[in-house]
Amino acid sequence: MSRDQWSKQLRIAGTTTRLVEDVLAGDLPLDGLQHAGTALLRTDPTEALATITGRVIEALGQRRWTGDTELIAELEHHRGGTAGDLIPLPVELDQLGDALDQAAGSESFIDLTDGTLWPAELFDIDQGPEDFDPDSDRWLPVADLGSRPAYDTMRRFVATIDQPELASRLTDALSGSGAFRRFRTELSRHENQYTRWHRFDDDARLGRARAWLADRGYRSDRQP
Repeated sequence: MSRDQWSKQLRIAGTTTRLVEDVLAGDLPLDGLQHAGTALLRTDPTEALATITGRVIEALGQRRWTGDTELIAELEHHRGGTAGDLIPLPVELDQLGDALDQAAGSESFIDLTDGTLWPAELFDIDQGPEDFDPDSDRWLPVADLGSRPAYDTMRRFVATIDQPELASRLTDALSGSGAFRRFRTELSRHENQYTRWHRFDDDARLGRARAWLADRGYRSDRQP
C-alpha cells in the first residue's frame, strides 16, 4: 500500500462525505486520480462533491492512463444518478490488481455471487473453495497480464523524475533480468521519490483492474 499522507487520509476518510470533501478539496495529485475517483464513487453525491467530481473527470481526461476512461464514465453516472451498462460486482480492485500482476501462468477466480476473489496461490496448494467448478458461469477467471504492464509503469514513472542522475540510474536498472528488484533497490535510497512511486504504482494498478473488469462487463462497487 502507498505510504504517502494524501492516500492515507483518503483511506481514513472512507465513505464519510465531509472527510472525503476535505481531502479532495485541495490540489489533486495527478498520480492519485484512480484513488480519488474510487473515493467519490463510495460517497453519496453532494453539491460540493459534484464540483470535485468535475475536477477529477477533467484531470482524468487529460491524463488518460489505462482505466481512466472507464472511471470517467462511472463518475458521470454517479454524479448524475444514472445507471450505466456495467454490472456492479463487490470485488476489491486492489485485490484484483494484485491478481493481474501475478507471475506468468497464474489464474485466480472471482466468485460472481459475492465478488470474492480467490487468488491463484490457493488453487496451487489445493485450498480453493470446496464447490469450485471452473466450467460454471459462477466463476470469472482472472489470468495474469504478465510483467509488461508493471514494467511500463516503471518506465512512465522514470519519465516524471526531474533529477537527471537518478532518472539515468533507474533507466539503467530497468535493463535486463532482475529489473524490478534493481529498480526498487535504487529508488528506496530516495525517500521522497520512493513514497511517490508507491502512489503512482498503486494508481496504475487500480486503473488496470478497473479496465479489465469493465472489458468483461462489470464494475466494482465494493465498500471499504
